[in-house]
This record gives sequence, C-alpha cells and structure tokens, in this order.
Amino acid sequence: MVRKKIKGSAESLENTLTIATMLELAGNRYFGRGEEYFEDGAVTSLKENDGVITGKVQGTHSYTIQLWVEDGELEHKCSCPLGEDYEFCKHCVAVGLTWLAKDEKTPLAKSGKKISDSIGEKDVRDFLMGKSKEALVEIILEQCEDDDRLNRRLLAMTAKTSRDKLDLSVWKDALDEATWSDDFVDYRHMYDYADGIQEVINSIEELLHEGHAEAVVELTEHGLAVMERAMEQVDDSGGNMGMLMEQLQELHINACQKAKPNPIPLAERLFAWELRTDWDTFYHAAETYADVLGDVGLARYRKLTEEAWAKIKTLEPGEKDTNRYDSKRFRITSMMESLAKTSDNVEELVAIKSRDLSHQYYFLVIAEIYLKAGQDDDALEWAERGWKAFPQKEGDARLREFISHAYHRRDRHDEAMALTWTAFSERISFDMFKTLAEHAKLAKTWPEWREKGLAYIREQISASKQKQSKRRGWDYSSHGDHSILVQVFLWEKDMEAAWSEAREGGCSGPLWLELAGLREKTAPHNSVQIYREHIRHLLKHADKRNYEEAVKYLAKIKKLLGAMGKTQDFPVIVSEIRNEHKRKRNLMALLDKKKW
Repeated sequence: MVRKKIKGSAESLENTLTIATMLELAGNRYFGRGEEYFEDGAVTSLKENDGVITGKVQGTHSYTIQLWVEDGELEHKCSCPLGEDYEFCKHCVAVGLTWLAKDEKTPLAKSGKKISDSIGEKDVRDFLMGKSKEALVEIILEQCEDDDRLNRRLLAMTAKTSRDKLDLSVWKDALDEATWSDDFVDYRHMYDYADGIQEVINSIEELLHEGHAEAVVELTEHGLAVMERAMEQVDDSGGNMGMLMEQLQELHINACQKAKPNPIPLAERLFAWELRTDWDTFYHAAETYADVLGDVGLARYRKLTEEAWAKIKTLEPGEKDTNRYDSKRFRITSMMESLAKTSDNVEELVAIKSRDLSHQYYFLVIAEIYLKAGQDDDALEWAERGWKAFPQKEGDARLREFISHAYHRRDRHDEAMALTWTAFSERISFDMFKTLAEHAKLAKTWPEWREKGLAYIREQISASKQKQSKRRGWDYSSHGDHSILVQVFLWEKDMEAAWSEAREGGCSGPLWLELAGLREKTAPHNSVQIYREHIRHLLKHADKRNYEEAVKYLAKIKKLLGAMGKTQDFPVIVSEIRNEHKRKRNLMALLDKKKW
C-alpha cells in the first residue's frame, strides 16, 4: 500500500489553522466535543515537523491525528472511524485547539489553562542516544510484546542474518498472523489490516532483491493461499486485498523468472490453482507464465487442461445445462482459451467457443473472432447461423447489428434495412430511431426512411390514444405520449418542432425541463410556467433534496421574471408556495435563508 508523503508549511498553518476554520469544518457538535477533549488535556505527543502538526488523543481509544495545509486549505487525517471517512472529527478539533493554545496571543491562552512545552523528536533522540545497547534492546523487546508488526519485522530481519539457510517459517507465520482475525474485518478497519499484510509483503520483496528467488516463489504461494481464505472474512469493497494479491502474483512471476523452477511441477500447481480458485488467482497462467514454463511446462499444462476439457458437455442452441453456472466450466473454458491464444490459432479458439452455443450472443463472439482475424466471410456465416438458430423476436440486438453492418460492407443495403426496420417496428424507441438513421445513412436513403419512421411513430401514438383518454398538453405528470417525437426533434435540433409536439401531446418531466432550458431566452414565459409545474411536482413529496431543488428552480424563475420586467410577480409565487406548504419546516427554512 503506497502512502502519500504529507508536506506542509508552518507559515501556511499560522494563517489557516484558526478557530473559525475548524468550526466551519467540524460543525458545532464535533467542535464542542473537541473542546471537551482539549480542556481535559487528552492531547499528547503534540509536535510540528515540516509544516505538519501531529498529535495523539486519548478517548475511548488512542487516535493519531495530522493537520497540514495544502493548496491553501486545512487538510486533516485521523485514525478514528470518522477520520477514515474524511470527517473533521472531534479529535482533529482537540489537536488544533491545543496547538493554538501554545501561542500566548491566542484567546485560548487566556483561559488560564497551562500548556507546557511539548517534548519533540530531538528530545527523544537525545534521550535514546544516552542509553546503553542493553537498555535499548530491552525497550524494543518490551514494545514487541504489544506491537505485532514490529515483532514480525524484527523476526524477519533476524532470520535473514542469523542462519546460513533462511527459515521460511518466519515469513509464513508472519503472513498467517497478519491475515488472521477473530472477527469480520469491516471497511473502516481494512486500512490498518491491509497495512499489516503490506509490511510482510514488503519484507518478502526484499528477499527477492537479495537473491532469494526460490524462497519467494514458495512464500508468495503460501501468502496467496492464506489471503484467499482471508477474503471470506473481510470487506474488500475498497480493493485493498485485491491489490495486495496482485502484488503477490507479480512477485511470484518475477521470482519464477529468476529461480527457473522445474516447469512440470510449476505447471501442475498453476493448473490446479487456476481451476479451483474463486479469486482469479493465476488467471490465464498459460499466457502469463509461457516463458517460465517453456515448451515442457506448457505441454504438461495443456495435457491437464485438455483432460478436464474433455469432460465438459457441448451445449446446442437453446439447450440448458444444469451445471451451467458451475465455476469449473467457466474456468476450464477460460484456461483452454488462454492456451489457444498462446498458439495464436483462430480455429482452435473457435472450436473452444463452439462448445457452448446455448445463447445467441456466443455466435456473435465467434463472429467477432473471425472478423478480428480478417476472415469476414466466416464471421458473417457464423453470425447468420446464430440469427437463424433462435426466434427473431428474442434476437440479440448486438448480433443483429453485426449482421446489418456486414451487409452494408457488401452493399447489401436492402437486407440491412429490412433487419433494422423489423427491430424498430417491433420495439419502437428513440434509440431504435437513431439506429434506423445510422443504417439508412449508410444506405444513403435516410430521407425516405426518416419519413417512414416518423409516420410509424405517429401511428403508434394514435393507437395508444384510442386506448386511453387524451391527456392535456401541459400535463406534467404525463408519461409522454409524444416523448419520442420530442426526443427525435431535439436530436435533430428542430426546437420549434419539439416544442410543438410537447404542447400537443405532452412529454416526460425531464424533457419538459430540457425544453424550458432551451426556451429561456426566446420564450421565458414558457420556461417560467414549466419550472412552476416542476416545483409543484417536487413539493408533493416531503424530502429535503426535493426542497433544495425546488428552491433552485425558484431562483431560475426569479432571474427570468427579472429579465422579463416582471419582478413583482416573484413574491406572489413564493407566497403561494408558503401558504400551501407552511407545515414543511425545512422548506420554510430554505426560503427564509434566501430571504424570500
């Protein structure tokens, strides 16, 4: 885990670290609690080095805090749960107040609280320099009783220097201890947990640089095994463990390249691991380790993989496999693909992919393999096979697009347009209209297809209106009888046509807002009307975010009314809202804050 080195400026601290700044960052609640810690003398080990203030606060637990200035802003870091979420917590406040109180000119110093000069690093260094070796050893050993990380570090350092042969159990025990936990490790504690593992990995990396490649191969494999087990008991949503496992795998391959282990046992271990793992460890090992395995190792890996592959059932179009989601099927397929890529054999890769044709998409995958290899005819043949093998109404749109573009490349535009029109007419949407336009432009027949498409959309709208009562054009809650037409004309940048469709048949709320934004300069009275309707819609729900958005749109209305010379209308609009929603205290507070 790489840590960013923190740099600051003592002069910047003097100008930026103020009571007002801390109050703004922490809020009254955390600031008040921080004051209590400060008054109780809970801050210790206070020091400043290179513009960074460091201190400890003893509360329920002991926490370490850092304060510094970066780009003119007061930055902070605390090891407490709130600090890990980047909150300016009570501990940060306590350290900041204690630092300010050192200056007799600050108001805090007048409280009568005596702040003694803190002991700094130089004082500690001078003290330790005066101690004997025996005394220093006792201090370190005593600290090791409470500091597991320091203990593991010293054991590793000792193991490298005290014996002719490395005792790998030291590093294996260190990995076991660093990954062990008697309880689930949640997100807030993952940083420290992963940091402890990182220290052990760093020690193993040092071994590689010191020429112990063979030992590193064994240690990284042990580390990956214990970390895979540990993944079951941690929250790795931040990706800490994933990155550490990637680092171990990188160390493993580097060590293999230097140690040149027997390729046959290595191939057997990689095969077994890749097949059983749930964490993508040694994923596509045949490609990654090709140089290390050599011909002999790859041959052994291939033999084992092909034996497992022979047990995998072939699936025909539409056929279901009760073990379809068995991870072994997925993994052995992936391993076979990796082998095919090492030999750069297209037909071998296609043969592997052909073992599962249960979904139309898998035909597309094969078609794309052939297309990438420059075998366009084979690509189209597989795509057409896949299209015919399944009911067209259930067809995969991606495969249809592939076939249509293949037809265009062969000047078979009529066939491409027939496919596209069928899809458009079966599932009418704005996106399908754009797809129709894309293909018609390739066929250089867009004007005709545009008219046909718009006419079909209007037919569908008319049919829909016959099934339900006609909605008013200004019905904001409309589900958008004419939404698709509004989208089409906005896409074509025909603003007046889009507005006309919205007025005639209504459209969705977001489209009304888009239209309002576009008409602010040309027809601001329309924009005001739409924004007022949007506000009414928002205030139907008692929600703070809705209130904030309503106030944002009120500000838009105020600006538009001012530009129209109708400033006097704004207080009337606000008054109506206040009267109708006077029980919504949070909304009233937002309006009061704006002084409306």
